[in-house]
Amino acid sequence: MGKKERLPDWLTASRVLVALAILALIPAGPKALAAVAGLLLLGWTTDMVDGRLARRLEKGPTWLGEHDFQIDMLMVLASAVFLTATGLVPPEVGVPYMCGAVLISLYTLRFRDFLKFKSVTMLLAFPWVFTPFILALFHAPVAAYAGLVWMILALILDWRRFLGVVGDFLTGARAYFRH
Repeated sequence: MGKKERLPDWLTASRVLVALAILALIPAGPKALAAVAGLLLLGWTTDMVDGRLARRLEKGPTWLGEHDFQIDMLMVLASAVFLTATGLVPPEVGVPYMCGAVLISLYTLRFRDFLKFKSVTMLLAFPWVFTPFILALFHAPVAAYAGLVWMILALILDWRRFLGVVGDFLTGARAYFRH
């Protein structure tokens, strides 16, 4: 596999580094929220690009590509840990929610149906995806506005992908409730 064909995997793997960088910012405390928001936007940007690039390169599936969603959720979990560890989210709320969400998400793996797992995990992760940017409105407004601009641009540039993600969620939710 050539260097060009590896680029989508490197973009996916970069989100692991983003998650680690977010966790490394915990000692800096709440004042690092803008940096965390920036890292999240970087991570979500690589998420938009990696799959599109893999398809353009007609690249076959790889382990990283097949675990793209789990890597995305690792990044979300890292931001939830940051928010809770720095007190931006009260630990009595954040810790039980994260523990419960991880256990419920892992429990859905027993169905051996990825769309069910993805749907449940997306539902549980949803609040954590937006919380850093909502909190940024009060602590780092520029980061909050950057997140809003990023979201609008992402929807404009990749509306079909957004519909695909929502479609996956709904398909998984329907499958979950049928059994």
